[in-house]
Amino acid sequence: MNDFAKGQRLSYPKVDILRNTNIVILKGPGNIRPTNPHGQNTSDLERRINLPQDVITFIKSSNAVRKYQTLFQQRFRNPVFIEVGSDLVLFCKCPHDLDEAQAELVGDLSVEIVKLQGAATAPPDTDRIKETLMKAKTVLNRDELRVDFSFIPGQGATTVAKVRLVGYAEYVKNLRDVLQDYLLNQVFTKEVLNLQHPEMVDCFGKILELISIKQTQVTLKQSLQPKPCVTISGPRCHVQEAHKALRSGLASLTLEKLVLDGPGAVRYFQAEGKTSKELVESSCKVLIQERQVSAPRQFIFSTPSLRHTTTTSQQSSFLFVGLQRQNVDAALTKIKNLYQDHSATKTFTNQDLADLTEEDIKKLMNLVETQDLYVQENPLSQGGLTVSGLKAGVNQVNQMLQTLIPLRKELRAKEEESLYPGIAWCILGQNGNWERLPKTGNYNLEKKNITKGIVDAHGVSWSVNLLKMEARRDLTGQTAKLKRLENLPDFTFPLYWDKMSKTQDLEQVLLDPSSAEHRTVQQGFNQTAHNKTIVKIERLQNVHLRRTYEMQKKHISEKNKNEGGVVERLLYHGTSQENLNSIKTKGFNRSFSGKHATVYGQGTYFAVNAGYSVSYAHPAADGTQTMFVARVLTGLFTQGRSDMRIPPPRNSQQPHDRYDSLVDNINNPSMFVVFHDNQAYPDYLITFR
Repeated sequence: MNDFAKGQRLSYPKVDILRNTNIVILKGPGNIRPTNPHGQNTSDLERRINLPQDVITFIKSSNAVRKYQTLFQQRFRNPVFIEVGSDLVLFCKCPHDLDEAQAELVGDLSVEIVKLQGAATAPPDTDRIKETLMKAKTVLNRDELRVDFSFIPGQGATTVAKVRLVGYAEYVKNLRDVLQDYLLNQVFTKEVLNLQHPEMVDCFGKILELISIKQTQVTLKQSLQPKPCVTISGPRCHVQEAHKALRSGLASLTLEKLVLDGPGAVRYFQAEGKTSKELVESSCKVLIQERQVSAPRQFIFSTPSLRHTTTTSQQSSFLFVGLQRQNVDAALTKIKNLYQDHSATKTFTNQDLADLTEEDIKKLMNLVETQDLYVQENPLSQGGLTVSGLKAGVNQVNQMLQTLIPLRKELRAKEEESLYPGIAWCILGQNGNWERLPKTGNYNLEKKNITKGIVDAHGVSWSVNLLKMEARRDLTGQTAKLKRLENLPDFTFPLYWDKMSKTQDLEQVLLDPSSAEHRTVQQGFNQTAHNKTIVKIERLQNVHLRRTYEMQKKHISEKNKNEGGVVERLLYHGTSQENLNSIKTKGFNRSFSGKHATVYGQGTYFAVNAGYSVSYAHPAADGTQTMFVARVLTGLFTQGRSDMRIPPPRNSQQPHDRYDSLVDNINNPSMFVVFHDNQAYPDYLITFR
């Protein structure tokens, strides 16, 4: 108020100033009315300036009002006064001076909001930013308050979203530059540099030495996840410099990789071969980093009895790092040769391994794993196994298999031999006859060991489909039927019979007219039975009759072993309908001898030609006739006579050694007579017209 009164007296010496509590009254010439404290009407000489509240606060806490009041008294002819409350108000009787004063204030005071991002929004960077700004603020405010700052919180409890700068524009700019410099160069940041190979992670410290990089102002952390890389962290400016230097240094390196099958190479160079590897590194001036890695591999090892599958494979990976190509190549060659000198390879054929059990294979694979060996299917032949790795491990595998293989082969041979009498697997040959498979094929089919197929008695290889009971020839694609017969303890089923249950004694099997078996029987009949038509052919499978027949066959074979053994013929026997069931169930009965003829002996008669037997096949009511095709043990024969009830002795000195059968003509027999019921077997029954 003193300054105002002084100014008024200078400008208006005839005006007296009368003070009251809230009113100043001017007394003198002219109209007298209430005025504002600065001596002018409010509507004409008062100017309210809308400044941010942060600026208002700064003005109140600083020496700004006095500074500007002094500045305005020096600069303007008419005094300009400042009042600071919730707003800043200027008073002056000259509008022009009032405009310039406002421009000076607005241009000279400033508030700026700087947004923070990333790491700068949280500790420790927020603490460092505060520390940096405090140092700069202290320098700028060395004798008075010129600039100030504050943090605007973020969403988190410890985060900062923005920095508020307020004060004189010049000093706000200076403090902003300090903040921007920190955010640009000093804020904590991370950058990731990818590495070419995972082995580089393991030897990254040595690589830094090789390319002469020291990690002083940044932190380097190498990692395999999510892929081989190194993370550079620290002040941004140093991180950028380190990233550039590291990328350039790595680009100057020569890298070469050597991958060897199996983990054995890594094991060797980490143990007994470690010194040798270090000598190679020293002499060639390179880094060598080994690493055991897993690689996907579909390895299937199968034998006729089992199948082993591996989906992964262990490999030895070596990374060679150097500054010169020739040094890296030389080191790689030396490491490869060193390992080859201490490794071995052994191949076992599929035939060697065919008899190993599942437990044997498990033991083999466990030994392979513990000895860090590598296995693969023998590349030089179909099937088999090749084992490679350190010599000691390969030798252990060889010793194990050399012990197991003979034992398993011996056991397998015994099992095949034991199975063969009871189970008969057969294959239908090209000639239409069933052929029994050899013992090995018989065993493999019974055990369902069919991955490698089977080999028949002729050495022909076949693949097998047990669901269809069918075999397919490997070379031509020809197919053949398979059959399984389960023999009885005291009876071996004929190969051409169909399968029967253990409780069945008789089965009558109708032959397929298109089968080779049907054609063979039909052709034999048609050769002499002219003008006759076959209605059907049935195979008779009578276990009891065939068993006694085979026993008699064995007896005659032993008796005649010095004269060529047993002689078996397919002969014909015509009969009537009333005798059919008796012959099918009980066989041929010599007690019926004499019913038709006894010219050549009182036994059972069989004709060589079907045409002869037609006359003895009496027609049934429907006009059909029946005839048996019989297997007859004719053996050693002689001329028959009507009075002979049994064959005569072959030698008077040996009365018990008799002929086996009698004939109508010893030089060209057309009829045979036998005297033992089990000496003939009704094999087929032909029904004809």
